[in-house]
Amino acid sequence: MTGRKRIISAAAAVILSLTLVCSAPLSAEALTINPIEQIIAALLGNKEDDSINVSSVSAEKILLGDTLMLYGDAAKADPAKCEYAYYVRHKGLMWTTLKTYGKDRSCEWTPDEMGDYEICIKVKYGKTIGKKYFDIRVTSELFNESYISTTFVQQGGSLELTARSHGGFGNTSYAFLYRRQQDIDWTALSGFSTAEFIKWKPIQAGDYDICIKAKDDDGQIKEKYFELTVSEPQLKTPTEFTLTVRSPVSSPYFWECETEDRNILEYYVTEKPAEIEKLRTYVVLEYHFRTVSAGVTSIRLSYDSHNGKQYQLDYNVTVDKNLNYTVSEGIGEYSEPVIPEPEQIKKKFSISVPQAEAGTRWKYEVSDSLVADIVPSSHDEDEYVTYNFEAVRQGCVTVTLSCVSVTGRKEIYKLIYDIYVGEGLEISVRNADGFYAEGEPLPYVDTDY
Repeated sequence: MTGRKRIISAAAAVILSLTLVCSAPLSAEALTINPIEQIIAALLGNKEDDSINVSSVSAEKILLGDTLMLYGDAAKADPAKCEYAYYVRHKGLMWTTLKTYGKDRSCEWTPDEMGDYEICIKVKYGKTIGKKYFDIRVTSELFNESYISTTFVQQGGSLELTARSHGGFGNTSYAFLYRRQQDIDWTALSGFSTAEFIKWKPIQAGDYDICIKAKDDDGQIKEKYFELTVSEPQLKTPTEFTLTVRSPVSSPYFWECETEDRNILEYYVTEKPAEIEKLRTYVVLEYHFRTVSAGVTSIRLSYDSHNGKQYQLDYNVTVDKNLNYTVSEGIGEYSEPVIPEPEQIKKKFSISVPQAEAGTRWKYEVSDSLVADIVPSSHDEDEYVTYNFEAVRQGCVTVTLSCVSVTGRKEIYKLIYDIYVGEGLEISVRNADGFYAEGEPLPYVDTDY
């Protein structure tokens, strides 16, 4: 064969080999990652050997917004003499090149949405290419914002447990559990499900722990705990009222008090600082009456001036089964222009919230009106509305304020205050919970008036 024929045959062989390589079917991976590189590698005689690739990633699960580090590394070869390429894709979708072949042995990737991804790191040493794949899940932190309707309930009463959360991966399910504080094991009211609300009526009195769990599809579990007191049926708590009388210091004074039935009313007397009126000094006495049991009785206050003049005041008192009382107007003669009116000892408190926006309205609820109740009118001022309450007797009460959408009947805000009224009607907030404007503190309870 002549030299001319040998040159033509060689060219034909090259063309034939190119034709065969170009017409040969390529794998889906080759087409999606870089088909040109695969063709050139085939022409140049590159071979695959995944064992040379010992690359790694900083984590296999990251939170949305965090950065994943990709590290290229090689075995059986000097890593400094290798080249590295980095790729990413949503599982089952097209690959995206993060970095083409180069000497960079690291690469950063910050995902902009949650999901399951694949990372591919390629290592090339001479004509040898090795690939390594990683499964990465991008998720977000799960936050548990669950709440309960009250932290105090009487035996036989019920409370509401509401599950609420945001963030997390996929769907969220909830579980509700409780235990008596002296116990170790928890009892499930409801296992994990999509139910977000449960009503529970504790049977035994005592102190309880309540746990509401939130779990997402990624297996994140966040727990929120509450303490609950279940009391014996509340005993009737006495209510009080006072009658104030005065008499001149310059003459002997003897005020006397009689009650028809001391089993219904009991009383004690305190002396207030003297009052001066028109250069005359008066002694002021307060008669404090406390209801003991239901029934009807009377009160008589009398004053003997020792100059032949007698002052006498009569009141009729009715006490109902809850120890609330009504007092008739005083009848009789007194040395003052007006017969003294009984004054009920009450302590007021208030909660101020922003005015409801268009399409929404605030509503309130008091769990036990025998302990505290709403004052008939609330005060509106500027951008806020103030709800005024009065504590009437000792005990625990839960005040709930909800802002709801008028059309959607959806709760926008929910404020839950567990309040304890002490023996002297002093007020303390045991617990405040619910959900409110993000980043804003719950409105406080004002007891300073």
